[in-house]
Amino acid sequence: MMKTSQVKERIINATTILIEECESIDNVTIRDIAAKADVGVGLINYHFQTKENLINQCVQKIIGNIINRFEGMSEGVSLEPLEKLRFLTKATCSFLANNQGISRVSILSDLSAGNTLDNTSQTINAYLPMIRSILGDTKTDDELYISTHILISTLQSAFLRREVFLQNVQIDFYDTVQRELFIDKVIDMLFR
Repeated sequence: MMKTSQVKERIINATTILIEECESIDNVTIRDIAAKADVGVGLINYHFQTKENLINQCVQKIIGNIINRFEGMSEGVSLEPLEKLRFLTKATCSFLANNQGISRVSILSDLSAGNTLDNTSQTINAYLPMIRSILGDTKTDDELYISTHILISTLQSAFLRREVFLQNVQIDFYDTVQRELFIDKVIDMLFR
């Protein structure tokens, strides 16, 4: 008989695979998860209460793994600090646009129940060294954090509120050229 932690991990792994395989998270069903994990539907409900709770945990795990890879990627890029920030910000936003379902779940989960270990906080912490290298000793740690938070929050908002953003400033976050021009403008406004 499997331990509770093994069952939960099996369910999380199965759900993660299904999320990554599906075009839309909405297409992942509890029955699909149960079949993939080879467990009963009741065990999923027992351990996670709702499909939303399970999906949120899996999305946080997926995005967390990507953020960890992002940190390694940032070390391998040899550009001036401001250009490195542009490059990595564009890569982050490209991920958001290309993975809309999990990105939306992750950001909304962070906004509704944020904590210092959530994906938004991890992203801010990954960006802080770059911002510090751009602004140097001209800003306090609090000011560096706030500047980084403004950058990340602005990008999240442009992603989540795409239609409103498109109406107000005629920039489509899902259009690569428009998105990258927007990113350049935001970075210049904040860090030049």
